[in-house]
Amino acid sequence: GHPWVHAAAVRRVEDPPRDPAPSPPVPLVSDDVVEVRDADGRRIGRGFLSEGSAIRVRLFEQHAPDVDPDELLEDRIERACQLRRRLFPDPEVTNAYRLVHSEGDGLPGLVVDRYGEVLVAQFATGPMHRRRERLAAALLAATGATSLVARAGGYEREEGIAAEDVPFAVGAELPEAPWVREAGLEVEVEPQSGQKTGHYVDQRETRVLVGQMASGLDVLDLYAGTGLFSVQALRAGATSALAVDASKAAIERAGRHAAKNGVAEGFEGQATDVRETLAELKEARRRFGLVVVDPPNFFPRRGGEGRAQRAYRDLNVQALTRVADGGLLATFSCSARLDADGLRAVVASAALECRRPVRILRELTAGPDHPFLAAAPEGRYLTGLLVSLLALSLIHI
Repeated sequence: GHPWVHAAAVRRVEDPPRDPAPSPPVPLVSDDVVEVRDADGRRIGRGFLSEGSAIRVRLFEQHAPDVDPDELLEDRIERACQLRRRLFPDPEVTNAYRLVHSEGDGLPGLVVDRYGEVLVAQFATGPMHRRRERLAAALLAATGATSLVARAGGYEREEGIAAEDVPFAVGAELPEAPWVREAGLEVEVEPQSGQKTGHYVDQRETRVLVGQMASGLDVLDLYAGTGLFSVQALRAGATSALAVDASKAAIERAGRHAAKNGVAEGFEGQATDVRETLAELKEARRRFGLVVVDPPNFFPRRGGEGRAQRAYRDLNVQALTRVADGGLLATFSCSARLDADGLRAVVASAALECRRPVRILRELTAGPDHPFLAAAPEGRYLTGLLVSLLALSLIHI
């Protein structure tokens, strides 16, 4: 079943039996580990309790009632590391990836990205935060990494974690901006100050797949961040790439990426608002063989679905008008609240609005280092579509 128990679904919380030797045995229950039972009293499993969160309990075990929770977490860290060693056997090709993906690795509330010898962790729930020293030791031992630093996960207030308690580091001193390898690219990351954990490893495989389609095309890379869609496209033979992002620091790093990977000649970066750039390109009637749209999450923390849906639709309308006849659009949502079906509906509506029929070539999502439970699709938060615009000569009405 789903590993989350929402606050509204909790009927009551009871103290564990006081008998020191109950019969039959009662699983270990501590201040933040609870046993969950259904309305008929049947055992569901054990989970971590977050008393101030809308997700009141995150289940971590449903079949091993006698196993110590902390030992179980350490075993799952080792299993997560084993999977990544299979996925990325050659660190000379890729040594930047998602090492632990929360519920997908049986470690709810823990996210860890690896950047070479550096681990960046989000101890995003109170129970994981309280265990961070033990978890950090297990992570360093299982990976052989030399440093671990903690970053905020975004839900600290409702998890009862004070902002001043988030900073945490163990091991060797961290470099400010180390270079790592991602699918053959040299990439500069910011483990201490960049977005999220310092880099977006979730788009690694989509950057390669989209880049492979770019040979001989001019590329427009919107919400480009540090420009890696552009760099992969240029490495694959794109004629040119225009990367647009509001962040001057991100575009400067994109330029460094282009230079480091030998494609500076075809790269152009613009630190401008995407909407302003789209208006200017429309005025100039400039179109591209491939347009990439990788926006931030338009959904607010709660509610606002209609407004966010319209924002994604309007953006895709503008993007489709900048795609050349017969060209390609790669468009993304980084919110589980706009899943694959929702994104297909957005793109279909946008295509109808601007009278540019499209066909879907493939769905895009994060790589296998971002596993998710079949019962918990929220773990698949990144959704994308690669679509082609039908050439006008192929449209028969």
